[in-house]
Amino acid sequence: MATKKTDKEIANDKVERMMAGVGIWCSYYRANPHRFCEDYLNIHLKLFQKILIFLMNRSNYFMYIASRGQGKTFLTAIFCVVRCILYPETQICVAAKNRSQSINVLEKITTILMPNSANLRNEIETANTKGQDAYISFKNGSRIKVVTANDGARSNRSNIIVCDEFRMIDLDIINKVLRKFNTAPRQPRYLSKPEYAHLTERNKELYLSSAWYKQHWSFEKLKAFATNLVDDTKRYFCCGLPYELAIKENLLSREQVEDEMSESDFNELSFQMEMECEWL
Repeated sequence: MATKKTDKEIANDKVERMMAGVGIWCSYYRANPHRFCEDYLNIHLKLFQKILIFLMNRSNYFMYIASRGQGKTFLTAIFCVVRCILYPETQICVAAKNRSQSINVLEKITTILMPNSANLRNEIETANTKGQDAYISFKNGSRIKVVTANDGARSNRSNIIVCDEFRMIDLDIINKVLRKFNTAPRQPRYLSKPEYAHLTERNKELYLSSAWYKQHWSFEKLKAFATNLVDDTKRYFCCGLPYELAIKENLLSREQVEDEMSESDFNELSFQMEMECEWL
């Protein structure tokens, strides 16, 4: 005859079942971050956005050359939120030449994503988008911080560095300052157990920009990423998506583009770089 479980044993069994379910769903959403956006955050993505979110999460080095109107800052904000929730104690630094530009990522989170998602509001502990100390902190220890891409940012540390409009940042600042943020990887507690020690995560670097001139260092960086993209032993990704995609996905008005192209002072070279992702 089976002995009746005590209230404490029943409670422990319930906790174990719950944590097992959490583990299963966490693994599933880490492998499918685009589905996490829809199921948990109430964010409905376009197909190309789902692909890019997936590759942001998978790649150690990610470069996205985008035309105007594709919402690359918005997509970056979504990725930062997803990563911070699914990977507790993640430290993300968003860097740009101008501080106001990097703060745009935080503003997308507070003004667009949070109002539409009760789950996201519950995950965030503090959000500050003003002043020199702009950041968003999560209840699980994750944090998104804004930094200005200059020599004075040396003291920062991160697991993920996002370089917004990276072509405008000095190459020496990227190599000597920003990349040095990513020193120690994320340290979840399970890594202290010998059976999980091999699961150490790689830090990540994300580079976002429109196209520019081939003589610029940013084009050489793109070619370096493209070379490693075809190497199966490395996790690099780069792409260039022109304005036709934004029109197809109803993110940009075709009529508006045609009107701008019909103007007498239309600059074809600028259009090629900004909208067609052509390096000149």
